[in-house]
Amino acid sequence: MEWKYYTNKAIKRKIDHLLHQAAIIFANCDSNSEARKEALKKEQEILAEISKLDPHFAERCGYQR
Repeated sequence: MEWKYYTNKAIKRKIDHLLHQAAIIFANCDSNSEARKEALKKEQEILAEISKLDPHFAERCGYQR
């Protein structure tokens, strides 16, 4: 099992950027349940992008297919 996040610097940078985007979504999320559900949906979309780069890392981050 190869974790490209740890072996490929370019992929690591791309994944780090995507994780930063996910963090921004949650940092700017309202406290109501609808906004939280929308943020979780967007997080899964970002994790799907991460999965294309490194499926093992995405799974570890909570990606649900």
